[in-house]
Amino acid sequence: MADVRWLIRTERSGQMIITAPDAPVGVGAAAERLEAALDGFAGKKPAWFRRLERLGYWWYPICMVATAAVFAFAAPNGLGMNIAYGLGFGVGAAVVSGGIAASVAHLQARLTSGRTVEETVEEVAPFARRAGGVADRVESILAWDPGREREVHLLAWRAAEVGAPNRSAADRELDELWKQADPAAAAEREAKIREIEEGIAELKRKGRI
Repeated sequence: MADVRWLIRTERSGQMIITAPDAPVGVGAAAERLEAALDGFAGKKPAWFRRLERLGYWWYPICMVATAAVFAFAAPNGLGMNIAYGLGFGVGAAVVSGGIAASVAHLQARLTSGRTVEETVEEVAPFARRAGGVADRVESILAWDPGREREVHLLAWRAAEVGAPNRSAADRELDELWKQADPAAAAEREAKIREIEEGIAELKRKGRI
């Protein structure tokens, strides 16, 4: 796949962001705010939580060592058994404490920013948007023809604009380019869409929706 600098994948949720064409002033900050919002943060991530995130999976062994140390000296069993219990307990402690820390960080960001995630997403929309299904098509097209980057960027940007009157037209144009770049993937997607539409039609005929 092509390396597209104006497509960004969020770290935690793995969602894709597209930034505005020609990189207007403020686009970098907007992309950071949208990335945080798509990861559930209405405002800037708290500094303490960013440090915790950088630990990644190291949080698990840290909790395991800490609980093993506590169990080794505080539990009534033999030393070896205490350490084993402590290590096992540490896995659960890491999961629970990580979840609590994330919840506290989300609440702190919400209270600090004074807005909801949805309000943040709408506020930064002129500079950065959810790319959604646009991203895969963009990467395929630019891997096939890198010279179309500006054209594809403009189309993808319009196709990612929720509620815009020209969104469907831009999406169709992007689809046509994708069919040329990766006809097999495009055909597979069309088949899935038809299957979904047929399923919906069948449910309507049966009065289930």
